[in-house]
Amino acid sequence: MMTFKFQQKLTALFSLFISLLLSACSSSPQVNAENLAKQQAAKARIELGLAYLHQQNINQAKQNFDKALEHAPQYYLTHSALAYFYQQLGDVKQARIHYQKAIDLDNNQGDVHNNYGTFLCSQGQFEQAYDEFEQALQSPNYYRQTDSYENLALCALSAKNNERFQRYLTKLEKLDPKRAAKLENISN
Repeated sequence: MMTFKFQQKLTALFSLFISLLLSACSSSPQVNAENLAKQQAAKARIELGLAYLHQQNINQAKQNFDKALEHAPQYYLTHSALAYFYQQLGDVKQARIHYQKAIDLDNNQGDVHNNYGTFLCSQGQFEQAYDEFEQALQSPNYYRQTDSYENLALCALSAKNNERFQRYLTKLEKLDPKRAAKLENISN
C-alpha cells in the first residue's frame, strides 16, 4: 500500500508533467495543418479540464476531457490526460485503458511511460512499473531522467525492495544530489 507522502509526490509530479507537456511543442510525427489545429483545440480543452479537476469540479473536467477526445481521438496527450483523470477518480480500469492507448499512439513519449509507471506502482504492480520507468529513460527527447530515477526509487521503497531503492538512489544522486538526499530522508 502506498504511503500518503508517496501519493502526494506522484500527484505533484504528474501535474508538473501535464503542464510541461501542454507548453511544449508536439514531438509526434509530422502532422498536417488540420491535425495540428485539432491537437491545439484538444490541448486547450485539456488545460481547462485540468483546471476544473484541480478545483474538484469533476463534471466540468470530464466535459472538457471528452471535448478534447472529440477534437483529437488519435492524439496521445488526450489519452494521457484522460488516464490521469480516471486515476484521480480511482477508476483503475479506465486509467489503464487510456495510459495504454496513449502509449500505443506514441510509444516515444517518455512522460507517458513515466506516469504510467507511477500509476502501476500505485497499484502494486512493481515489475511492470519498473519497466515503464525504464522505457521512459530510453525514450528519445526525454529530459526528465531525475524524475524517473526518483520514481523508480520511490516505487522500490513502496515495494520494500531495498536493493533496488539503493541502486536508483545512487543513480539519482549523480544527477541531483539534493533530491537524492531528500529521498533518503524519507526512507529512514
